[in-house]
Amino acid sequence: MSKYISLREVPAETLDKLGRYFTNVGGDTFVIQGLPSELTGALLARYSRAKTGIQLTLVNEFLDENGEPSAQKGSELMDRVLNAFGDESVGELEGAHVGLENISQLLTKEIEDRRIGGSPIEQSTRYVVYDQKDDQGKWRYLRPREIMEAGLGQRYEEVNDKAFEVYSEGVGLLRDYFKKHFPLDKFKIEVERDGEKVKVGEKGLHNDDERKAFRDGYNFTIRCAALDVGRCVLPSSALTHMGVFGNGRYFTNLLNHLKSGELAEARERAEALEVELNKVIPTYIKRNKANPKKAEINLNMKTLAAELFRSQTPSDNKVTLLSDDYSHLTQVVAACLFPYTNLSLAQISGIVTLLSKDQRVEILKTYEGDRENRRDRTGRGFEAGYPLTFDLVGGFAEYRDLERHRILTQQRQALTTDFGFIIPPEMGEIGLEEKVQEVEGMMRSLNQDLRKTGLGEAAQYATLFNHRLRFMMGMNLRELQHLGELRTQKAGHFSYRSMVMEMVRQVHARDPWVEEAGALRLVDFSDPDNKIARANEQSKIAGKNLAAGIDGSADLE
Repeated sequence: MSKYISLREVPAETLDKLGRYFTNVGGDTFVIQGLPSELTGALLARYSRAKTGIQLTLVNEFLDENGEPSAQKGSELMDRVLNAFGDESVGELEGAHVGLENISQLLTKEIEDRRIGGSPIEQSTRYVVYDQKDDQGKWRYLRPREIMEAGLGQRYEEVNDKAFEVYSEGVGLLRDYFKKHFPLDKFKIEVERDGEKVKVGEKGLHNDDERKAFRDGYNFTIRCAALDVGRCVLPSSALTHMGVFGNGRYFTNLLNHLKSGELAEARERAEALEVELNKVIPTYIKRNKANPKKAEINLNMKTLAAELFRSQTPSDNKVTLLSDDYSHLTQVVAACLFPYTNLSLAQISGIVTLLSKDQRVEILKTYEGDRENRRDRTGRGFEAGYPLTFDLVGGFAEYRDLERHRILTQQRQALTTDFGFIIPPEMGEIGLEEKVQEVEGMMRSLNQDLRKTGLGEAAQYATLFNHRLRFMMGMNLRELQHLGELRTQKAGHFSYRSMVMEMVRQVHARDPWVEEAGALRLVDFSDPDNKIARANEQSKIAGKNLAAGIDGSADLE
């Protein structure tokens, strides 16, 4: 079949068909839509090798004998370019939306931590109440295979059941508590009066629509405040739902990671995800596979770290800005060791500086492992060397929000009960402090016994949202500006707001020129402990919903 040189030569019937797939046939700017799976990516991949534009390329190369777009031809090209030629960048030209439901809070962090190429969203513990049992009358938390098969299943369920019972009781009491401390007459919403936006209270409302928007806004504010505090006792095993949009390279890397993981949940979820992705973008994930070397590297690094830091007691400072006096080699070695110990970066770096250069290089060789080709990716420790590196100790709940940032390097240590538990004072004021302490004690004992049994990775399920963990964030000033301005907004969770404020303060103290330049001047230092700080934002949202005719009560269901 001869190829067309111009769209003007293409028969009118074929041009009409192109209108199904291109929003502007014959134009220089258009949206591509409705093509079979894998064909859009194949078309885009042809940009680098075809003389013609993409619309004519479809006509010349990707139509079947009936003149319809051929998914088979698209897959064949992608198999050649991506898997035979190794042009991995084209793996980002096609993607998929996936749902991952009934997944543990712990595993969502493993998925979100892949970051590049994927856009995740998950059910929020700040907005959704986790007080409902499933259709079998059981609380919604994961029962990990390795724990249930180790003879600790009954005890594991008893502890988690107790945690959910206290959470459920606490949420109800906290709603009443916050209604008392933030009564209805203190709440206002934005409404339009004489062409201007003004804030009015309950007595200033004019009609039923305004009264409904007011009531919904107030109830949502109270519920968020209650859930912000009440989730302290939720376990990391709690089941949630998440959605992800990702490109082919992202899903390949994600499957590689999950298949190579030590958690049974990760490996089982990878198998299920691969089955579904093979129905949509099979060529794009063809290269995914488990990496048995990863387990070997992890074991070797754990052994090395245990020997190196045997007599050390971990510090637990909330925020520590790492000194910029360490050499690049020391920073990289310390970052490589970080996930395999419970020490701070400063403690690790101090010990690493005492090692000879040859000893430090040997650690890097152990961390890198036996790489056979460029696709055997080295871990994030090799990314060390940022001008701003923070060692942070905070609740799992705080980490879950800060972990979402992408233009930086993050690593975390294992979730444990070693750094203690943060009891919000409100839990004492509603009379639940003793019950919370009882749950925490039961969970701490279970966590320690699981680790003694050799289930170190699975022991992470035996932790609560307000158990503290250590993580690190390395970034440049531009990312701190973004993180600082975003995560100190009043609508944010009070705990991570105060942590980020302290990060900024320490940067100002170490590098005064940052404050002199005003680089972080939009960071909001106001009212860090206010549990109902989002009332102001909810006031605006209620007004916007009202103006747009949107029913805000859907968020309260």
